[in-house]
Amino acid sequence: MMKKTKTEGKPFFDVWMYEVSDEIQDFANAFSDRYMLEEALLAMAGMSDNVKAQKVVESAIYLHAIFSIKQNLGWYTTQGVISAEAGLEVQNVFEQAVRDFLPHMNTCVEALGYIPHKHLVSPIARDYVAFNAQNDNENFEAAGEVFDFKKTGEPRERL
Repeated sequence: MMKKTKTEGKPFFDVWMYEVSDEIQDFANAFSDRYMLEEALLAMAGMSDNVKAQKVVESAIYLHAIFSIKQNLGWYTTQGVISAEAGLEVQNVFEQAVRDFLPHMNTCVEALGYIPHKHLVSPIARDYVAFNAQNDNENFEAAGEVFDFKKTGEPRERL
């Protein structure tokens, strides 16, 4: 005699959406993260003729990887993949990865075809503090020029 499973006789949709949806989404995210990381590392290895571009890609890959670890830190620590002591350092490592990526930010944005014309860029990519401090929400000039992290050196402090 076969033992009945808890999903036997239930509609497929109900099981998929109400009982295993979280597991399926977590699996899909884990698969896509692994696939992206493997392909990014292969692409970076193929850039050996351009060390500067390789450095930019390496910095972006590292930032993405540490961000993914930070997002899923609870799982990594409960599964014993990361020790509690190492888990306490993840935020500091992430913040350092952001600082290390900043010099490459404009290069990456420009590589995506960004046109640095202030009238084509929303206030959030400019001086959003100055924009929000004024009363005229249609005065986009209050947001000033597009941020250039090569000149400013680092992002604005958290508000």
